[in-house]
Amino acid sequence: MSIILIISLIIVVAIVVVIAVINFINAKYKELESEVLKKLNFSSWNIVPYFDERVIVKSRQALEKYDDIKFFKENKEKLAQAKDVIERKNKIATVLSDFLKDNEYKEHSQYYRLVKQINTVIEKAKAYRICVTYISYAGNNLGSRELVLSQYDINKFDNDPSLLMGKGEYNKFLKEQEKEALNQKQHKYYERVNKLIDYANENKNFLFIKGSVEQLDNLIARLFDRTVNGIKRIKDINSEEWGIIENFITQIEKEVKEVVNRNQRILKYYDSPAFLKIKETCEVLMSSQREFNEYIKEKVDAISQLFGTRVIRDETINEDKYQYIRPYKKTITPFTAEVSAAVFASAENNPLEYVIKYFYPNKNLYPEQIRKLHLLVEELATLKEARLIIDNYKKEYQQYIKDVPDYVMMEDETGFYSKLGFANIDESVLVVEYTFSYTSGGGMAKRKFSVPMTEETIVELIRALEKRLTVSAFTKEQRALMTNKLREFIKKRDNYTCCSCGNSVHTEPNLLLEIDHIIPVSKGGCTIEENLQTLCWKCNRAKSNKMLNENLTLN
Repeated sequence: MSIILIISLIIVVAIVVVIAVINFINAKYKELESEVLKKLNFSSWNIVPYFDERVIVKSRQALEKYDDIKFFKENKEKLAQAKDVIERKNKIATVLSDFLKDNEYKEHSQYYRLVKQINTVIEKAKAYRICVTYISYAGNNLGSRELVLSQYDINKFDNDPSLLMGKGEYNKFLKEQEKEALNQKQHKYYERVNKLIDYANENKNFLFIKGSVEQLDNLIARLFDRTVNGIKRIKDINSEEWGIIENFITQIEKEVKEVVNRNQRILKYYDSPAFLKIKETCEVLMSSQREFNEYIKEKVDAISQLFGTRVIRDETINEDKYQYIRPYKKTITPFTAEVSAAVFASAENNPLEYVIKYFYPNKNLYPEQIRKLHLLVEELATLKEARLIIDNYKKEYQQYIKDVPDYVMMEDETGFYSKLGFANIDESVLVVEYTFSYTSGGGMAKRKFSVPMTEETIVELIRALEKRLTVSAFTKEQRALMTNKLREFIKKRDNYTCCSCGNSVHTEPNLLLEIDHIIPVSKGGCTIEENLQTLCWKCNRAKSNKMLNENLTLN
């Protein structure tokens, strides 16, 4: 065999071996590649194409000037697609990068080839690519360009939509942006107002210091007057008025919190050991006066019952047709009539006539209402005397009430003594009043005035009601009033001594004396000297309970 033949055979064998080795290596790689694709849940490495879009232009100049802005201006619907493509590519790149960081194939002999393939896919996934090709009218390919858009390049169209707009469209866009920015700023301030209203509504029921609720109502009323309409009125996002409203809301917020904090501070004191010690001491001393305090409380409650249930109405203080502002519950005094401007002016000139018109509209109820007004005069006089007695009791207790913080006595003296067990006769109880209120349609103009029911006014009201009765009803209801002068005359006549038990102010200086109808008014008794006697509060209370039991037995 010739040397040439031998060499040829060796070469053939070597080639066969090399091919076999290559095929073996490729098979191993294909096996690795298949297993990895299956693990990654990819169908092939072509899941990410190199080019995502292709564009054909008809001139060299068009090819050179073509850019991403022109592409998306001509194909606006492609922008959303481009975002989706970038998002999908990013997810694929993340999956592949995470795989390269940690996998079980790193020791495989063909792993380096796998890494190379994966890096190629990751590189393709880094951008959104557009192939721009210049093809002549004859159909010849005369050149091409590649536009490579990153996530940043795609996002710039969201950050600045004007890039894809014409001049007219851009001006319209600017106006809409300004309108939206103004709307957002308005609602930011509305939300500040709403937050303060929520805070006021949440804390209102916990205010107990006299005048706190009214103070809160007034603050929120000022808040509405200066902000709700003001916010809507501002048409420039850079107006200096925003700063004025901001400062005003901040000031009202500060004052509202001061009202709430004052109440919370005193409430905290009432829960303190120092106050509980004072209360324990006074409870022992108060045992002898407890019945008296209960009696006075009954008297206070009776005044409310004379006019039926005194309901505190909660009403929205502001009408907001856009419903940007949440409602605030404003406390309205029990006897308040909301009237028109014309009625308000007339009521100011002739208050008693309009008290009757709005608060005593039913003539059939006049007889009962007249009797209640007579009783009101008597009850108010009793409570005025009782308040003087309670003040005397308070002076006697001063030696046991020590180290009370000044802010408690300054801001809630009435509440302090009430918590110790003293009866509370507030000035508002002694002065029943009817209020007329007028609020303009926009809520900007607000006026009110009150008609206090002093003894003189009540007498005048009784006379006015009696004049409106029929002749027979007038004759039946007409009787003398228990005036302060008559009350004092009967007490002096009876030597300021109870005609039942014999107790007197001479032996008990703080004794509460009342004038009693010997034959009750309800049974035809008249308010004349012969039918009146002086009773101490205990005997008068006992007689009232006895009369009540008799009525129940008869029924």
